[in-house]
Amino acid sequence: METVFKGSRGETVKLLQNALNGAGFDCGRADGVFGPLTCRALMEYQGSRGLEADGIAGPLTWAKLGEEDKNVSDALSRAPKRPPDFKQYDPRWAEKMYSSCGDKNQTMKSSGCGPTAMADVAAALVDPSVTPPIMADKALAWGDRSRSNGTAWSFFRHVSQEYLFGRYLKTGSKNELFKCLDAGGLAVASMGKGYWTKGGHYICVWKHDKEYVYANDPASSKREKQKTDDFMKERKAFFCFWR
Repeated sequence: METVFKGSRGETVKLLQNALNGAGFDCGRADGVFGPLTCRALMEYQGSRGLEADGIAGPLTWAKLGEEDKNVSDALSRAPKRPPDFKQYDPRWAEKMYSSCGDKNQTMKSSGCGPTAMADVAAALVDPSVTPPIMADKALAWGDRSRSNGTAWSFFRHVSQEYLFGRYLKTGSKNELFKCLDAGGLAVASMGKGYWTKGGHYICVWKHDKEYVYANDPASSKREKQKTDDFMKERKAFFCFWR
């Protein structure tokens, strides 16, 4: 659940305000604006529940509210959970050949970001047994492994058909991406040169907040988030999946 504090705005603030009002801590009309009255009500609530009364609705505060308010509990259950975070350099499959032309130098480690990112999505949403090698074999079988440019975009449409996702969308829109994530979906992003890659790369996007987009990077355990404006400048396309 998004952390909110004085100055925050939006539906998450409105959810907080309704929960506080329902618990008997008056923060006025639930207008989605985190002002002084909401801050005071939250601090009073936190103090009454043995929490640090800092006026910030973070994980501990949301957890306590979720114990008492069904709407908060339901929202928490829908909140994004990080998918498996497979890495293409995992020694279990790093040297597996991933090539449409028999080139042994084309391996999961060198060019398997597409199947690896897609494995994050499929394992999280439809089948926990999915792994990157399974996705790579499907890309090869469907003819979606290009000769020298990695995984074709058509791969993601084929995966959506194979695993019968509730919905699939290819888009470049930030709003459509965020709608997917907010509904509990995940996305594979094709990224251009910049923070994530020097050329082209696929990553698994799993969360956004007011300032950042969060992703699992198949090629790195250090790159995890990027400011939204910068992220959108470097994106090529999003492949969005819902259950």
